[in-house]
Amino acid sequence: MSHVLHVVVVGFHHKKGCQVEYCYPPLSEDSETSLPEQWAHLPALALPDGAHNTASDVIYFTLPSKDSPGETVFGISCYRQISANDLVAKTDDVTRSTVQKSVCVISRSPLFGVLKAKLQLITQAYFNERDFSKVEVLAQMYTNLCDMFEGDLVDGQAASMDISLQDLFSKFRHRVILLFKLMLLEKKVLFNITPVQDLGDTIIGLLSLFPKLLEEGLLHSCFMENTNTQENVIEEVPVVDAEDDEIVVRPPSPLEDTIKQHDSFGFPLAIFTEGNCFQPYASISYLDLLRTPSNRGFTVGATNVLFMTKKDLWDVIITVDEQGIGQVDVLKPELKKLLSLTAADLRFGDYLIKNIDANREASAVFEGGDEWIKLQFRNYLLSLGATARSDLLSSLGDFGSLFINEWKQTKNYKLWMNGDYEDLVGTPLGHAFAGQMGFHDVVLRVDNAVSGSEGARKALTVLSSTGKSIGEKGANVKQSLTNWFRGGGNTTPENGGEPSKPQTNRFSTWLRTSTSSPSISSSEEKPGENINSNTSETEDATISSKAKNFVNWLKNGKAESIETAEEAFDETMSTTEKTENKFLKHFAHIYVLCHSFVISCTLA
Repeated sequence: MSHVLHVVVVGFHHKKGCQVEYCYPPLSEDSETSLPEQWAHLPALALPDGAHNTASDVIYFTLPSKDSPGETVFGISCYRQISANDLVAKTDDVTRSTVQKSVCVISRSPLFGVLKAKLQLITQAYFNERDFSKVEVLAQMYTNLCDMFEGDLVDGQAASMDISLQDLFSKFRHRVILLFKLMLLEKKVLFNITPVQDLGDTIIGLLSLFPKLLEEGLLHSCFMENTNTQENVIEEVPVVDAEDDEIVVRPPSPLEDTIKQHDSFGFPLAIFTEGNCFQPYASISYLDLLRTPSNRGFTVGATNVLFMTKKDLWDVIITVDEQGIGQVDVLKPELKKLLSLTAADLRFGDYLIKNIDANREASAVFEGGDEWIKLQFRNYLLSLGATARSDLLSSLGDFGSLFINEWKQTKNYKLWMNGDYEDLVGTPLGHAFAGQMGFHDVVLRVDNAVSGSEGARKALTVLSSTGKSIGEKGANVKQSLTNWFRGGGNTTPENGGEPSKPQTNRFSTWLRTSTSSPSISSSEEKPGENINSNTSETEDATISSKAKNFVNWLKNGKAESIETAEEAFDETMSTTEKTENKFLKHFAHIYVLCHSFVISCTLA
């Protein structure tokens, strides 16, 4: 039995919207293009939102199986558009200046990576005909793909082939580990990234870090209109007692049978099963499905900004900014604590990044390549599982005790630990990068905090242009902060003289000086209080009293975290003042991070 089910063409009609125009083999005996009820979302998934704004794109998506209830089939769509004037055979429904169509392949297995390049070539050949009635090339593609993916002759890496993990790390750096741990918690996660191909590659690349998850762990991952879940089955699964590291063995449950566990480690984990859904690209029509009560969690990709506005739907939102830097916005404070990377995690990330960067151009080198990265995360996951199972307090902290406690409540953890896996029992305990805190750990944490905070990064740019706005103090901030974060080693002043002190000394000196400056308001006062206090005549008069008091409130050490500083800023400033003093919010981000850095240096 072939893994390939159908080849489908979806086009955009100026009156009917997205619709199926061709399918091989036909979807039904009555009509070639009549959609089954389970595939009602197919047209909207195959043509991305805002398709008219891009010449081409690639979309990955999932659909409910129309033949096997409760199971998932997988789609990859290659989108193109062509000028209507270039067509040699123009039909009556072509009324606009451009024509948009997608060629899709629907399969039983996720063949995203291995099909991407092939489908792009075939789609281009189809468009080169300039006559969309010539579908022979598509029927021939179906035949060739059926021969290529017959029976069990499918490469285990077919889903993620040619999807670069190095690119994933270039965007998210250390935060890839945070995303990896986030997937284990089965939360409600949105990836909002453009273009759609980057969105899909990011999500598929992340899931490829979990052994066998893409190949065998997505069989029951799609959204169902009427999902008949087994919510109560898991509650009866015995959990490892903290004082007894033996696993209670029981007969397999129906939910366990949804995951094919072929190896002796229990992989793939049952992360995406009934109730925790996966959709690498969701159209706007999915917003109602997301609110289905049976969905305890989901990982969804989208490009429509409307998804971003539905904050109540999400626990975490992942984006990539204009500079190509990945951002992870954890919306719930308690979850943010759970996902905070430990010192050992940051060392692990640093080890990965150094090897990836060192060998990025050497394609023949295993170390630093995609398969090497997957091996590192496989070992990390095994150590994490073995440590969580043992409840060895001395090792739990290296992975994050709060995180492990939360993970133990998930279905994937309970099912994994309930199994009798010989090799898992023999896995060494503890984090491979455990060790005593050192100065380098402080540097890693600050680097991770700054690169992971959009406000902190913006502050570095803002401070370069706001020296005049905050007077002489602002100029000092600009020079010392920018040099410390962007500089490398000692520097020589522009006006000659002695070389400056090392970065850490120069930075620490600036912070100690700024925090010891006389304050306008009492340390007991909130930033909005004492608005009419007298101010120094040397300070720039363009700064409002509220803004001055907010800065001094920061100096007095009242901001325990970035969140605290943001709340104080919002409470202190009026709407107009927030706009006029927007740079202060970014300044607060960097100030709090820097203050924490100096304290950490002292403790280290």
